[in-house]
Amino acid sequence: MDSAARRDSGPDIRETDREALSARARVGLWIVLVAVAVFTLADLKLVQHGLRSMLLVRVVQLALIGAASLALRVRMSERLRVASTVAFVSGIYVTSAIAGSLRGGMSTQPITDLAIAFATATTLPWGPWPQLASVTVAVLAIALGEYAVHGTLAGTSPHMTAGLGVAFLVSVYIAHQLARYRRERDAAEAAVRRNEERFRSLIERGSDVITILDAEGVIRYESPSIERRLGHRAEDRLGERASRYVHPEDLRAVTAAFGRALDGQAVSVECRAARRDGSWRDVEAVFTNLLDHPAVGGIVVNWRDIGERKRAEEERARYVHELARARDQALASTRAKSMFLANMSHEVRTPMNVIIGMTDMVLDTDLGSEQRANLERVRAAAIGLLAIINDILDASKIEAGKLTIEAVDMDLRRTLVEAAGLLVPAASAKGLSLTCVIEPDVPAQVKGDPVRVRQTLVNLVGNAVKFTDRGAITVEARVLRRASSHVVVRVSVIDTGIGIPPERQAGLFESFAQGDDSTTRVYGGTGLGLAICRQLVTLMGGHMGLESQPGRGSTFWFELTMPTRGADAVAA
Repeated sequence: MDSAARRDSGPDIRETDREALSARARVGLWIVLVAVAVFTLADLKLVQHGLRSMLLVRVVQLALIGAASLALRVRMSERLRVASTVAFVSGIYVTSAIAGSLRGGMSTQPITDLAIAFATATTLPWGPWPQLASVTVAVLAIALGEYAVHGTLAGTSPHMTAGLGVAFLVSVYIAHQLARYRRERDAAEAAVRRNEERFRSLIERGSDVITILDAEGVIRYESPSIERRLGHRAEDRLGERASRYVHPEDLRAVTAAFGRALDGQAVSVECRAARRDGSWRDVEAVFTNLLDHPAVGGIVVNWRDIGERKRAEEERARYVHELARARDQALASTRAKSMFLANMSHEVRTPMNVIIGMTDMVLDTDLGSEQRANLERVRAAAIGLLAIINDILDASKIEAGKLTIEAVDMDLRRTLVEAAGLLVPAASAKGLSLTCVIEPDVPAQVKGDPVRVRQTLVNLVGNAVKFTDRGAITVEARVLRRASSHVVVRVSVIDTGIGIPPERQAGLFESFAQGDDSTTRVYGGTGLGLAICRQLVTLMGGHMGLESQPGRGSTFWFELTMPTRGADAVAA
């Protein structure tokens, strides 16, 4: 990051140095020109011998000044410009030493050269190396001038030599420190300019608008993005009261938010802001109190256009409302259908019972073998159709809320044995053994709905018989938990049938669901039985589940919490 900053700021620093060098060099040239002019006048008066040579030296100095002046007007690289400046200063050092030797005295030359050295170190932004090059020329010029006047350097004072050396080195150190300071300053200024440009770009191109208000609510600053949002020019709003751009119906809320911001709170408010064309735009404004901040001195309002969001929210609310209405209509239609089927229960079952009863009566008469076979098929079809109708009507009753659960005294053990016994003939016809195992601690006398318990168990055992071709079916009942007022009983139906794949088990208790797609074609049925069983168990306050492996059988179970009454009567 720092290296990148230095690379970015490099051209700015060089341009600053170039302009500073040119400006200071121009001032320096005028000073040197005036000095040379004064020295020339002094030479005319003071120099008796070698005046022509002295004037020649002054002409050379004037030529150097002219060349330097022309160099300042020509565009050149920074390195060439610094080199030309070093050459000019070195030329002044050399010609000054020549002038001193022509006068026959070098006593003032070191002081003059030191003045020039410190002037270049402190005014020219060229760094330590150009300064070192120029003062090296100054030292050599002083030495050559001293030698030209006295013919030897032996008479030079060591203290003077050491003092001059230290002074010239100090000028180099000063040039080094000032160059480093200028680099750091210019880098900092470049960083500040980049940050200002970055934040200016964010403010001008950002989606949010920034407004600064004074304590009276007068606009003191407006970001340029206001023109994109509302069409107003930022400078046109300065000095205006912000309230004049707020919808009258929202003015009270905005005024209250501004008052809380004056108290030091960060407040947000939604309102409508006026566009230049007279329309209104929905905005959300956040007030932040920066009155005490020296760089801000106002209430900062960050606000953004929320028109699209409000339209999306309104559209979503309208969609949700329409969806809810459609759902209510669908539920009402479903309830009406279920209620109709539930109310038609007696009317639908009665004809089927009549058909079965009349078929039984005809079968009791003398019939031919073909007629009897046909009537038996009619009777079997009618019984199957009655079972389907019963399932559909029970499901409709449950959906319509017409099915009620009783809580009466019942003999649980007898109910389980009788329900299992109803399917013994069907199991025997397929060569299956059907046994009922009830643990001794299962109570006989409980409160519950014997009809629905029997219906659930008969349905589960019937499914076990249907989907088991060989092996055995076992009905088990055992107590899971016992308390003084109730008992939790689990009833399980275990078969050795076809089993159920794991991916089918989750939806098996849904209406019209069966173990696989071919089950209905092979075994028949509507797929409502298990759904009805689970709903009945749920209505009785219990829950139901299964465990199964394909090809190894299934275990369907349900658990019921049943209140007990008196002492447990266990059947012998």
